[in-house]
Parts: sequence; structure tokens; C-alpha cells
Amino acid sequence: MKPSIYLLVIGLLVHLSLWSQSSATTVIYSGHLSDTTGKSIGYATLLLCSPDNKQTGTVTDSSGHFQLQISPGIYQITIQCLGYDLISKNISITTSLYDSIQMKPMAHLLKEIAVHAHPVERKADRYIVRISPTADKDGVELLQSAPGVWLAGDRLSINGASGTKVFVDNREIKLSGELLMTYLRSLKSENILRIEVLPMAGADRDANAQGGIIHIVLRRPTDNGLLGSLSATTAFAPSLRYYQPEGNLNIHSGKWDGYVSASGIFIPQNRARLNSMRYYPEPEKHFSGLTAMQQNIRYHTVRTGVVFTADTLNNIGAEFEYIRRSYTWNTSSHADFSTPCYSSESTGKYRQREAYDMYSGTVNYLRKLDSRGSVLKFITDFTSKNSQGNNDYKVIQQIKKQINDTIYRSRSSIDYRIATADFFWKQQIRKKSYIQAGVKYTYTDMEDNAHYEGLTPAKEWTSIPVYDYSLDYQEDIGALYTTYASDRKQWSFHIGLRGEYTRTTDRSNHLKRRYWDWFPHIDLSYAFDPVKQWLLIGQYARNIERPAFSALNPNRIQTSEYTYQIGNPALHPTYIHRFSATLVYNYHYTLTIGGNLHRDLIREFGKQDAENSDISYITYENHYRENHWFAVLSIPWQPLSWFHLTGNIIGVRQCIKMYKKSPYNNHYLYFGNVMTSFYIPRNYTLELRYNGNSRLYSGNSEVAPYHTLHARISKKWKEGKWIFTLKADNLLNRKNSYVSHIEEYTTESIYDSAINGRSLKLSLTWHFNQGQKIKKITVEKNSAEERNRLNEKTDNNR
Repeated sequence: MKPSIYLLVIGLLVHLSLWSQSSATTVIYSGHLSDTTGKSIGYATLLLCSPDNKQTGTVTDSSGHFQLQISPGIYQITIQCLGYDLISKNISITTSLYDSIQMKPMAHLLKEIAVHAHPVERKADRYIVRISPTADKDGVELLQSAPGVWLAGDRLSINGASGTKVFVDNREIKLSGELLMTYLRSLKSENILRIEVLPMAGADRDANAQGGIIHIVLRRPTDNGLLGSLSATTAFAPSLRYYQPEGNLNIHSGKWDGYVSASGIFIPQNRARLNSMRYYPEPEKHFSGLTAMQQNIRYHTVRTGVVFTADTLNNIGAEFEYIRRSYTWNTSSHADFSTPCYSSESTGKYRQREAYDMYSGTVNYLRKLDSRGSVLKFITDFTSKNSQGNNDYKVIQQIKKQINDTIYRSRSSIDYRIATADFFWKQQIRKKSYIQAGVKYTYTDMEDNAHYEGLTPAKEWTSIPVYDYSLDYQEDIGALYTTYASDRKQWSFHIGLRGEYTRTTDRSNHLKRRYWDWFPHIDLSYAFDPVKQWLLIGQYARNIERPAFSALNPNRIQTSEYTYQIGNPALHPTYIHRFSATLVYNYHYTLTIGGNLHRDLIREFGKQDAENSDISYITYENHYRENHWFAVLSIPWQPLSWFHLTGNIIGVRQCIKMYKKSPYNNHYLYFGNVMTSFYIPRNYTLELRYNGNSRLYSGNSEVAPYHTLHARISKKWKEGKWIFTLKADNLLNRKNSYVSHIEEYTTESIYDSAINGRSLKLSLTWHFNQGQKIKKITVEKNSAEERNRLNEKTDNNR
């Protein structure tokens, strides 16, 4: 990785050289922008034009301040900001000048229909969406119109890439699905200062943050008071009962800030069906199976924290979070299998019960080193998760006239412990240049045990050692990272380098690994005009994706008499080279082309059991190579104040080389996301959303094309304090279909779940406050990426 170090040094030298050459022939034009009441106006656009038509421009910061380095002369200054009258005047600047400018609010604003446009700026590493406090939108509505942000069902992603992290005031939101949507809907535009979208996470983030990051930065008034919300949601569908309450409260008093939130999902009934068929080359062979499932799920989350701001330079915070999830999964299966020699019929009844408790605590300390943005930060946190499983199985198999009755059970226990510590330093060199560095340590320990027993004809339970497993796994990761960033006239760049040392110990299988990796990150942008209406951006990053703990487990999960799932403790991590070039027009119309080159990509594989070829199983293997070449087009279009359309289209050429001596198999993939919003008088909003994808390929399996259509209408009243929403999901009632090509046959499975099918949802939300509007300040966390690896275990067991 020496070239990355050379680039960092060269960038520093070039920047310092250019700065020293220009400082002698220019002056500083700076100032503050406010309205007629003296309130600062952030993120307004300033443009200076000289008599020879040379232009330069900038955007005010969140406090309304601006600064430009220009040659002495006469300029025409133009200032514009949403909701204010345009300013255009001539000004003579011969020496460095500090200017105070006032803008007048527009004399005429639409009363029934709000203006929903908001300014967007693309930096070298991120989009910045500045939010008007009069936009009258919640967090989900704002994210849906942010460039590159995709909404697929109840999941957020950047350009469709998995693994996207969501942060609010530097605190990772460890919620997903409908819980995450509910939390984001509790955030209102008057509380959100800006949204930042990072398609590629920088070197200061863990190397496995491969899906990008969404930052939501809240406004920070300082008056005492409290702010909160309560909401309730229910869903209607055949075979589905769904209830979701949620509440949060934020309090500010003097130097103290506190917050508490609680949410839950209660699903007393969720029925699902899985139809499976096998296609053999021999027409005499036939297999079909039907599995009916009934789920009962309870999910609870409680989070509370406090932040003490000792003075303008120091603050310390602490947070505690508790999550509990329990479910009961009753399954009935029926399978028919016939060959020229015999036929069999089997039925099975499975009762799976699992519950986990997860506790996490976080403490952080932040010290500001100056007023320009230089800081020291220390974060440490600890997470403990315990999961208990209690499963019973009964299988009756009839071959000809012989009937076999098998009863067995399993008892499992899983314990995870994760601890992290991160020390971070950032030094602002000047207003638009900084250098940062840090060191981080992550410790992970896991113990996973399961014991199987069978019932003998004598009605005695006896062990089944072949199904038992035990995994004792430890992982230590130490990291060093540094970044240098600067804006210089039309150029902007970020250059970062992260080094990670990883040591893994699988004590159960006597496997040890130690390796050191470098992860460079580069962002470079060039503006074709002073106000950056046309922008070209190049990005590169190297990432790693470590195996989920569930994929490492030699855990045989029996799904029917003929199928099971098992992990692979010999998996290698996946390494990814990511690069892209993005052309930006008018701040939010974007065209991106690029590639993601994977080595040892972890994929699911369908295989035949070595002892009985009629039994198949799912496991995990590493693809030798898999490359994705993509083009992404994002088109947000608002021809009228009451109509908004956002379209995102991705085309991918997928090149798969499963093994070293295998040829490449190429596939063309499509992903689409289109949303239309109609802003109707009397605070009604109607939304229609389409999500779709072509056939997808993974390992020796395929996912059938999937297209869904959703509708949503909401009504706000009492100045947005009350919101009622009616939502219709999956109007076409599409089902998921999967195909696996195994050595001797092909398996097709069609999965239909009530919670993912056609349904109606009703929700009611109440926002309340007492005293002045207050700041929402929260505790920053550190181990988010590692905790997500815990969640994958749960998802795989659903």
C-alpha cells in the first residue's frame, strides 16, 4: 500500500504549495448572513461575478458565516436561499472585508401547499441535503428525496447496496425494518439541520462498513424544555395480526441532556407457506413438499442516555440499551417422494422457541481543541447477548407399508461479548482543510453450543452426537487510521488510510488466523463552475466483509426431513475493491458508473448430503472472484410544487467465477425504485412507490424477478403534532421464489408470508413539547458494525 502513502504525502505538499503561492495576491471576503430578526441563515448560496465574467461562490455554514479568498476588485454579489428574497448588488473589495448581510423573508408564501424543494450539495465524499425548517416533512419523507438513498420495503440503502448504516448526531441507530421507519418518522424537518449521504465510508470507519453511511444532523437550540412523541401502528391482512407501539422523550435542562425511548413489535399471528419442488433428469423421480408455518414474535427495545456539557469545550455522555426478542415457530410439513423402486410420504411437526437478551452500554468523552472544529474524542462500549433455544421435532415417514416415527429435541445456548475502545483526534488546519487520526480496538468472544436428543421406543431420551455442535470463537481487531481533507477552489479531496490487524481463534476446531490489512480511501471532486452546478467525482475504497457468526457455525438446523442448513467454520473474509465516477448536475441529478471487485465473496450454496443424495442442505462458501460493473441513474424531478417524483435505476453486469479453474459466468441485473408524492391541500400527502429487480444470482442459486407496488396517504393537523397514516403494502401480493441447481436435480421454492404479502397498516403519531424547542443531543456509539453481525444470526433463524 505504499502508493497510498505517497498520495497522502503528495497531496499535503501540493496543498501547502498552492496555498502559500495564492495567499500573497488575494484578500479575504467574509461575513455573516441573517434575516431581519437577526436569526442566522445557514446554507445560503453566494455568487461573486467580476466584470470579466469570472465567477466564484460558496455556501454559508450552519451559523450563517461565509468566507471567500478572492482577488481585489469590483464584483456583483448574488445571494439566494429558499424562503427569502433574492439579493443582487455591486460591491468593491480592495482589502480583506467582513460584511453583515440581512435577507428578507418572501412576502408571499403558499399557505395550503408548502414548497418542498430543498438545496442539495455534493462534496467529494458525500451528498449534503440542507433541510428547510418549513418543509413540513418527517425523516422518512426527507430521506426518500435524498440523492442515492433507496427505500426497498422498510429497508434503507445507498444505491441499493446492503449494509448501510444510519446515524443520528453520530449515534448509530441499531433498529431495522418498521422500527427504524417509525423512529425516522418521529424526526421532523424543524428538528433536522441536514442529511449527509456517504456512498463510501471513510478510513475513520471500520473497514467492514461497506454499505455506506447516512448521517442525520439535528438542530441544536439551547432553551430548556422537553420534546417527544407517541405512536401506535397496526396491520390488517388475512393470517396476520401486528401491533407496534413506540415512544420517545428528550429533555434539556441547563448543562444536562437526557433521552429515553421504548418501542415494541407484537405479532401474535403471522402465517407463512413454503412450497418446494424438485426437477430430476429422470422423469420417474418426483418430489414435492409443503411447509406451513405459524410465528408468534415479541420484540422490545429500551434505550436511555444522558449527556453533560461541562463547558463550551468539554462534554461526556453515557447510554444504556436493552433489547429482547422472543419467538415461537410452529411448523407442519408434508413431503411426497417417489422413484421407480419405491415411494415415501413423510409428515413433520416442529416447534422452535428462541429468546435472546442483549445489553449494551456506551461512554464517550469529547473535547473541542479550538473554535474551528478541532476535537479529541474517546468512545468505549460493551455489548452482551445471550440466546436460548428450545426446539422439538416429530417426523412420521411411510415407505410402502413401513411406518417410522421419529421424535427428537434440541437445546441451544449462544453467548456473545463485544467490547470496543476508540481514540480519535481531528485538527482543523484552516477552514476547509483538516487532518485526523485515530486508533481502535475491538474484542469479540462467542460461545455457541447445542445438544440433540432422540426418544427411543422405550420412551427414553438419548443423545444424538452426530447433530451436536460446539463453537468457541474469539476475534481481536486493532486498527490505526488517518485522513487528510481539503477544498481548494474547484478541487476537493479526501485521502485516508486504515490499517487493521485481525487475530481469530476457533478453539472448537483448532483454527487460528492472523493477518494485517491496509484499507485506503480516496475521494476527489472537480467543479466545472463556481457554484458547483456541474460536478465530477471519483472515489475509491478497499473494504472487508467478515463472515457472519451464523455462517461460521457448524450448526445443523433441520428445516424438514429432506433439507437442513449448516455453517462453514473455514470461511475466509471477503475483500472488496470499490471505485466509481459520478457526474452531478444541479446538485442532485446524478449518473454514476463504477465497479465492485470481490475476492472470496461469501455466498450461500445448495448441496446434496454426502450420505443420502435425496437430502439437500444450504451452506456457505467463498466465490473465488465476483465482479459487479454498474451504472446508477438518480433523477429527482419536481415540475410542480405539489408533485414530486424520484427515480433510481441501477444496471449491473455480474461476473462470477466460483472456483479458481472455473470459467466466468456473466449476468445482467436490474434494480428500480420510483416514488411519486402528491402534496394535497389541507396537509394531505399521497405517495405511490414501486420497487423491482430482475432475476438475481448467488452461488448455484437464483432469485426470481420481484416487483412490488405500495401506496400511502397521510394527514397532518395541529401544525404537524398529529399524523395519521394509511398504508397499503405489496398491492400486487407478490411472492418470493428461489431456485437451486444441485448436482442431481433442481429445487424450486416459493415462499409466501402474511407479513410480506398484501396488507393494510394504520398508524397514529402524536408529537408533544413543553417549553422552547430543545436540542436532541445523543451519545455516540462505536461497535455498530460488530453488533450487526449478531443480528444476522437472528435473521437466519427466522
